[in-house]
Amino acid sequence: MPVVFGWHLRSRVIRAALLGLGILQLHHGFVEGQKTSDSPPLDKFVRRGLARVALIGDYLYIEGGEISQLVGDQKKLEEGSQSTYLNSTLSIDMSKSWDASTVPIRIIDNKISGKPPARSRPSFWTNQQDGSFYVWGGMVSYKKNREMPRVPELYKFVTDGSGGGKWSIETPSNPGFLRTVYLTELAAFAATNETAFIFGGLAGDWTDLTIGWGRTELATGAIAFNMKTKVFEQLTSEETLVGAVAEHIPQFSFGSQKQGVILVMGGYNPEKRVDGNGAIDYSKVQYQSLDNLTIFDPETREKHYQTTAGPAPPSPREGFCVAGFSTKEGGYDMLLFGGENRVPEPDFRYEDAWILSLPGFVWTKAPNMPAGRRAYHHCKPAGKRQVVSIGGTAPGWREPDMAPQGLMVFDMSSMTWKYDYDANAGDYESPQVIKDWYKNGSLNNVKWSSPKLQQVFAPGSSSNPSPDNTDSPITEIKPSGSGISTGAVVGGIIGGLCSLALIAAAIWFFHFRRRKQQFLRTGSHEALSTSDKEIYTGGPGNIPLQEAEAGWKPHEIASSNGYAELSVFSPALSPGPPQYSVRPAGPQSPVELDAYYGR
Repeated sequence: MPVVFGWHLRSRVIRAALLGLGILQLHHGFVEGQKTSDSPPLDKFVRRGLARVALIGDYLYIEGGEISQLVGDQKKLEEGSQSTYLNSTLSIDMSKSWDASTVPIRIIDNKISGKPPARSRPSFWTNQQDGSFYVWGGMVSYKKNREMPRVPELYKFVTDGSGGGKWSIETPSNPGFLRTVYLTELAAFAATNETAFIFGGLAGDWTDLTIGWGRTELATGAIAFNMKTKVFEQLTSEETLVGAVAEHIPQFSFGSQKQGVILVMGGYNPEKRVDGNGAIDYSKVQYQSLDNLTIFDPETREKHYQTTAGPAPPSPREGFCVAGFSTKEGGYDMLLFGGENRVPEPDFRYEDAWILSLPGFVWTKAPNMPAGRRAYHHCKPAGKRQVVSIGGTAPGWREPDMAPQGLMVFDMSSMTWKYDYDANAGDYESPQVIKDWYKNGSLNNVKWSSPKLQQVFAPGSSSNPSPDNTDSPITEIKPSGSGISTGAVVGGIIGGLCSLALIAAAIWFFHFRRRKQQFLRTGSHEALSTSDKEIYTGGPGNIPLQEAEAGWKPHEIASSNGYAELSVFSPALSPGPPQYSVRPAGPQSPVELDAYYGR
């Protein structure tokens, strides 16, 4: 499969048709019948990507995705060679130190009932309480005998404590819900100790059996799955979101249930074309900047927004990876690295890395990845201070990954990349540059979007909420049937805020944005203030200055994605598609589907 979601529809349809007729006997460059492995030896390994990763107990599990490798006497992959789908679940023992070149990777026998079809980029979350992880949706192989369920299924893998486990199909308490939604890919996902949330995503005939060829469906809003009650719930909103990443942060909570918060970052808000082919109109895509983040409250289902401090990672960005650790001071530091930028070209990959520190919402530049640019990788915090990264596309599958077996490790405390894992590494300490930022009292200078956010993240700080950055949470629960008077009030408020926003936007555009764009154009830190330089450089002699990435071009973010108080996430601002992935009327039962598809 192509490694980006902006695939060419025509080539996909032709390819699938040829496979179905038996004319095309190649699957991603490999002749059918050639022996491949889900964990090939080092001298045969080329690249891994689009997988999902879970760390449960002492084992790191790798599920789904695709892999490219040399077979037989091949010395290099030929033109057109790409990847094969993984049909096994893999695991790595994390109780011992290892080197990426020699670490044993176990292939778990999945020839059992309940094994999910081979998929890429599914929604994926863990339940540490019972030692399990879940798979929902994803992109299915286009090979001739591909497997797809007739009705959406949720798969669960229960680990056995020794690097193995068993698959099953998790039947929800409200099974009828599965007939109301599509299976999707490229959604953002995260889970609390009790509930998993899936935000947005795309659906097509490559994710769901009931979607006709050539059609693309947009998932709006979100869905939730309670892992205790096994109940699915639909959270309604007019917003669509694709390619974003979500991270659950347990330290900070809005409510008394202490469920933490979920940070949603990056991605884009798509619109469908109007010419009838069902594809995405990328000329109207609105990208989400990484200097204005979404904070989701899993208890009240409300969204809040907060701008960040310091130079933010370049945007647009999707398909990146995020993983973090709690700090001794009660905060949370998370690493963000890699990803794809579709502007100005669809196959551009980032190689940069950044650390976002909470409660200050401050970005700090980290050293670039040593193994080159990548996107659609997955990562997890491991041990007490290291982040393990698995795979990543380059964008093609022919270019060998400089990371042995696709494995990289980042030490959060020392801010260094390496290809080995230290099981005995000490406790996490925030890098000195981040400690200095808080020590210097910079938390008191944060412009909070609302008193509520300040109370959650920094109740002891002396800063005041910014008068021109008012937080406007969007309730995600099902509509309560509010009357006309409420709409009138909301309309008046929006009208007034829009006037203020236009004035603020003009000031911001000609001052702050010009300064930031100067930095992006030159790749230099000369346009930044003294305080910004300190955050970007990592402090004197700590982290070397790094030029902007070669090949990266400056661009304007969509005007709706700046520091606006009323975000594009708001259903009140613009009309959008129906609720989350709602199926149209039509055949639903297996019998109906058989008749519908002529089986």
